[in-house]
Amino acid sequence: MDSEVISIRVKGGTADRLKKLGINGSEKAREYLEDLAWKAEAKKTLNELELLIKKHSKPSKPGFALKFIREDRYATH
Repeated sequence: MDSEVISIRVKGGTADRLKKLGINGSEKAREYLEDLAWKAEAKKTLNELELLIKKHSKPSKPGFALKFIREDRYATH
């Protein structure tokens, strides 16, 4: 797996506080950034899909759903 380096600065003492609490700051930052990237990609994809749906769909005629609901209701009895 390829990797890249991202350096961040935090307020003084933060790294020491995390270490004393047994928290691996580097690991937590990596997990957060990977999750953030995944969520951002998913959101972008969903937005693109929504645009495609809007572009290629048209509204139903008035009464369309009602007609099929009634047909289905009467067909099952």
